[in-house]
Amino acid sequence: MAYKLIVSEHTDELIDGLVGYLVKKLKNPDAALHLMDGLESIYERLAESPMQFPESSDDFLRSRGYREALVPEMRYRIVFRIESRVVYIVGVFHTLEDFAQKLR
Repeated sequence: MAYKLIVSEHTDELIDGLVGYLVKKLKNPDAALHLMDGLESIYERLAESPMQFPESSDDFLRSRGYREALVPEMRYRIVFRIESRVVYIVGVFHTLEDFAQKLR
């Protein structure tokens, strides 16, 4: 791996909440598993080449160096920044959420 990944504790909590919502509220464990597989796939790509993902769609976050990756076949985005050879994953959000406001 070319880059080290650091997943914030807050991001882990967000993922736990999303998985819990999919399993308990929506009664869809397949969707939860699909989300986890998608996150793992993105994490692998981030570790290899994080610059392949676009800068954030939010002006403020883009000015701070944040980028976004969309989970394939799902409506979730991973928000991260790169410093040197380290990728800091700061959040995972549904695409309908105001993710930028939550990261300010």
